[in-house]
Amino acid sequence: MIVCHCARVTDRDIRNAIDDGASTLSAVVKATGAGRCCEPCRVEIRGLLGSSAAGDHHADAPAAGGL
Repeated sequence: MIVCHCARVTDRDIRNAIDDGASTLSAVVKATGAGRCCEPCRVEIRGLLGSSAAGDHHADAPAAGGL
């Protein structure tokens, strides 16, 4: 899903940035460009950061060895 239409950044892009060590809103913005110019993107980024902290940011990914 596209999180930031201005920068064309998806939730996957943001999750990848988080996996690569971006652990704050500022770090995700710097790594992806999402949320540089509007608040709604930042709200979504905060949600993804919260999901990451809870350990469920890959809940929609197939299980290892799946299919």
